[in-house]
Amino acid sequence: MRFVLTTILAIILVLGVFPAAAATSSSWKALDASARTGCEREVTRLASKAKVSSVTGKVSGIGAANDTDRYYALVLSGKTAGFASQWLCLYDKRTRQATAREVEKP
Repeated sequence: MRFVLTTILAIILVLGVFPAAAATSSSWKALDASARTGCEREVTRLASKAKVSSVTGKVSGIGAANDTDRYYALVLSGKTAGFASQWLCLYDKRTRQATAREVEKP
């Protein structure tokens, strides 16, 4: 019994000393690139004359209460047929699928 208790305490101590590793800058860059590519593809699928010029906003950690980091959101700016446009895109990090909608600029 003492061995089991000691083992459990050792595991808790190790997990407490070594917290979960934060995402590296290279993993964030890879996520940004993958999300932007997927979102741009979805925007041009919605409007064939759309041209994305920049990412004007990012939001991470979107999801349901039990899954708070499933989606990554991008706000994209550009033009559609010569007119200024802005899109909101949700990128599903698990399925790598993007869903975009045009939004009004404030």
